[in-house]
Amino acid sequence: MNKLLFALGVSALSPIALAKPIITTSIKPVSMVVAAIAGDKAEIQQIVSSTASPHDFAMRPSDLKKILNADVVVWVGESLERFLEKPLENAGKENSSIEWLALEGMSLHNFAKEHHHDDEGEAEEGHHDDHEAHEDHDHEAHGDHDEHEGHHHDGVDPHVWLSPDNARVLAKAVTARLVSLDAANAEYYNGNLASFEKGLSAKDAEIRSALNKVNSVPYIVFHDGYSYFEQHYGLSHAGEITVSPERKPGAKKVAEIRHEIEEHNVQCVFSEPQFSPAIVKTLLDGTDVNTTPLDPLGAQVKMGTNAYLSFLDSLSGQFLSCLG
Repeated sequence: MNKLLFALGVSALSPIALAKPIITTSIKPVSMVVAAIAGDKAEIQQIVSSTASPHDFAMRPSDLKKILNADVVVWVGESLERFLEKPLENAGKENSSIEWLALEGMSLHNFAKEHHHDDEGEAEEGHHDDHEAHEDHDHEAHGDHDEHEGHHHDGVDPHVWLSPDNARVLAKAVTARLVSLDAANAEYYNGNLASFEKGLSAKDAEIRSALNKVNSVPYIVFHDGYSYFEQHYGLSHAGEITVSPERKPGAKKVAEIRHEIEEHNVQCVFSEPQFSPAIVKTLLDGTDVNTTPLDPLGAQVKMGTNAYLSFLDSLSGQFLSCLG
């Protein structure tokens, strides 16, 4: 009987003893990097579904619960996920969250300095809130911060997960936080970080070699969100359909893109699976220009410790399939 009682006692206590850190993530690319470090020692709860876009996402009560239950929230930042600002503040999780854009060592791109083709009069029509008129803000490597309040990245391209170098920065920050939350598994997390960095270096070199064969082929993307990937691998971005994926381009912009396709001998116009491809079909009607979906969120990538590497592989494959 004593053994039975002891067994029941252990069984009752085991959920507490075996409780894993809960990491709430904003979008799938964040989850990919977190998963590389967390492995099976932490639980990941993602807010934005893998088939949705953070650009027009609306929070639900179940999403708020994920924030409240989290040991740490990992997100890109308010430039992309403004819907998270108030919930994080209300839950008292703002200062303890990991905001990717604000981490020390990040290399950030300013939209004002990027290549746009909007200066013929339609620039303001399609701009997203986070793209607007902030030319004077310097967004080169940021320091880490404890105070999130008032810390903004207006004008910065928030699609930082498309840079392998920035992924390394987040992986290190996640490792440090998991070690502090779960010191018993510190060796496991640090080992995962070492494996991730080694695998990332190899995958990065492999992709660079493959894309070097098509880096002079001009193309147009659906929305201007690929600058980190494009600059890292030296690709020939010739324009974008819109700077803001939730707003359709006007007639003037459509005519402008058609002109760019002819002038730059564009070989491919990419669509995105998160948005209707109808505008792309309209643009390419009567042309022999290639088109294929380019997925910046990796909706079809299987989650796991190698998910981020698979994501980079998938994205580079999408470029190659249309440009090669």
